[in-house]
Amino acid sequence: MSRLSTPELTVLRMSPVGAVDSLPAAAEDRPLTPARIGLGSIGRHHPSFVQLYYAIEARRSNAMPLVVQFVSPTARTGATLVASGYARVAADDSAQPVLYVDCNASAEKPRRGQKAASGSTLLDVLRRGLPLSDAVQSVPDTTNLVCARLGPGERPLLAFGGDRFRSMLDLLRTSYPIIVLDTPPTDAPESAAISRYCDGSVLVVAAGRTRQWEIEAARSLLERLGGQTVGVVLNREKSLLPRWLAR
Repeated sequence: MSRLSTPELTVLRMSPVGAVDSLPAAAEDRPLTPARIGLGSIGRHHPSFVQLYYAIEARRSNAMPLVVQFVSPTARTGATLVASGYARVAADDSAQPVLYVDCNASAEKPRRGQKAASGSTLLDVLRRGLPLSDAVQSVPDTTNLVCARLGPGERPLLAFGGDRFRSMLDLLRTSYPIIVLDTPPTDAPESAAISRYCDGSVLVVAAGRTRQWEIEAARSLLERLGGQTVGVVLNREKSLLPRWLAR
C-alpha cells in the first residue's frame, strides 16, 4: 500500500542547478561539507532540492520506510541530478542512512578522467546469497547517505522479475527509512513497471525539451501499471505546462 498521499498533483519549478553533481560522481569528484543531522545541515543544499524534499514529506501518510522513484518521460531531463539532490537533503534530515539506488545502465568504459565502476551490485549479491549490505557503499564526506548500483549491463532492471524486485525492496526497507530509485525513462517498459512497487513516482521533465504529449503519456503509463505519480519537477527553466500539471 502506498505511503504517499496525492490530494492533488504538485508541480515544482526547479531553477538551473549547475553546481550540484549527481551520484556517484559527486562522491568521487566534489568535496562536500560533512553532513550534520537536523534542519541546520539542510540549509547548505540548493533551495530547489529542499523544497522537493519537504513537498514529498508533506505527502507521507505514516512514518514507515519510503521508496521514491525518480523517472522521466525521455532521456536528458536531469532526473539523476534531481534524484541525487533529493537524496542528499533527505540524508541530512535523517537519523539513519538514506539509500540511493542507481538503476541505470552501467557505462561500458569510463570517460577520460573518470574512475571505472567498482564493487558488487545488488543483483550480484542476491545471486550469490550474500547480504544486500555487501553492495552498499558510503558516499564520501556525508554522514547518512549510502549508494548502490542495481546491476550490471545496459538494462539492469530486466534482470529482476517483479517478485524478486519487490522482495529486494522489502529487505532494504528494514535497514533504510528512505530508498531513492534513480530509474531510466519510461520508454523502457521495465522502468515504468516497477513503479507499482514504489510508494510514489516523481516525474522529472525538462523545460523546452520534454513535449506535452510525452509527459501525459508517461503519467498515464505509470498509473496504468499500478504506480502513483506524486509530483512533477519542471527542471531548468519555466515553461508552459499541460492543463493537468497546472492544477
